Amino acid sequence: MAELPTEITSLLIPMQGRPWLLPNILVAEVIALRQPDRPGHGSEWLLGWLNWRDVDLPLLSFERLNESGQVIIGEEARIAVLNSVTGKLGFYAVVVQGIPRQVKVNGNDLVEEPVETGPAEAMYIQLGGDLAVIPDLDAIEQAVAGLHARG
Repeated sequence: MAELPTEITSLLIPMQGRPWLLPNILVAEVIALRQPDRPGHGSEWLLGWLNWRDVDLPLLSFERLNESGQVIIGEEARIAVLNSVTGKLGFYAVVVQGIPRQVKVNGNDLVEEPVETGPAEAMYIQLGGDLAVIPDLDAIEQAVAGLHARG
């Protein structure tokens, strides 16, 4: 049996509020900010649809989906294209507030913080003195899957 890695190469992704911490394998690409090719309809958190590598992707506002604030597009804003963790979706895109920074994380580095989480947040953690968020990717992908079901 293969040994589990002691370190996971991860990304701290600048967001409005606390940065996300994600394994870097989940981030397919970070691209320049641009207007969606076509608008989103219905959900406030759906900013629109982008064409990326000949695939239409929903562009999300995490803050709106998490019910934690307005959509703010900062000077350093980019779009992160994320791989689906469930494998059912393929890819989706999220507005981020800058270029992610690579960090090596091992289990001893993470300390869970008892902070109330939003509907799209799994937990808050302390990582080397910084407070970061681990997003609830299952909840995000469930919301995105609902878009595909409608259309």
